Amino acid sequence: MEILVPESFTDPEDGFGLQQAVLEEVAAGERGPTALVWSSSRYVGATRPETRLPGFAEGLRLAGELGFPVLIRNSGGGAVAANRASLSFSLTFPVRDLRHGLYERYGTGAEVVVSALRRLGVEAEAGEVEREFCPGAYSVRSGGPWGIKVAGLAQRVTRRAARMEALILVSGTGEVRLALERFYGALGLPFRPGGVGDLTGTGGPVEVGQVAAALSAELRGRYGGQGVPLGDETLRKAISYRGRWRAGVRGLR
Repeated sequence: MEILVPESFTDPEDGFGLQQAVLEEVAAGERGPTALVWSSSRYVGATRPETRLPGFAEGLRLAGELGFPVLIRNSGGGAVAANRASLSFSLTFPVRDLRHGLYERYGTGAEVVVSALRRLGVEAEAGEVEREFCPGAYSVRSGGPWGIKVAGLAQRVTRRAARMEALILVSGTGEVRLALERFYGALGLPFRPGGVGDLTGTGGPVEVGQVAAALSAELRGRYGGQGVPLGDETLRKAISYRGRWRAGVRGLR
């Protein structure tokens, strides 16, 4: 497995573009299984079904007032929010049959995130949190069902490749919590602000770099993964996708 850890992006669209570029390269057989770890400036990552809800335009406006542009993810789940103290992580694998592997990939992704966080002393486990953002059975939490969600998982599956992705909230989530509260409120979706937490206070670190290193160590141990340079062509492809993800006030561009 290749492990890609680029520098933090100024534009979160470049992170979305990089995930897409890697997915396409794995699907085309140009890469084998690939792990990607990245961070960026603030954003809210909504899903396409959420763009069709009556309150979406208001949610877009409220998030924008807080400095959180809304990007449209091509994976499942629900809206997430991130800042520079958050870490995006994905595992992309080639697939042969779309009918198999969905739950196994979720289980693997949750195990990798939980094990990496436990390396750092975080009391993490897989499981849902009551009225959580991006609800799902494969969330990563601390403190049980009424505790805090520190990571959410989602997938993007195509004919020849699948990406399991996770967003880990490392520190400074007060602004993330507020952005999610306003966005979910505008859309009229259930949400419990107290369920949004980060690794601060869970016995773990508060540095994004430490979490990235723990994920890389976990991947090396499980898969014999090796860090590789990103590559100029892949980065150019990622940047070429700018404008593909951002939602505008009058709808999607």
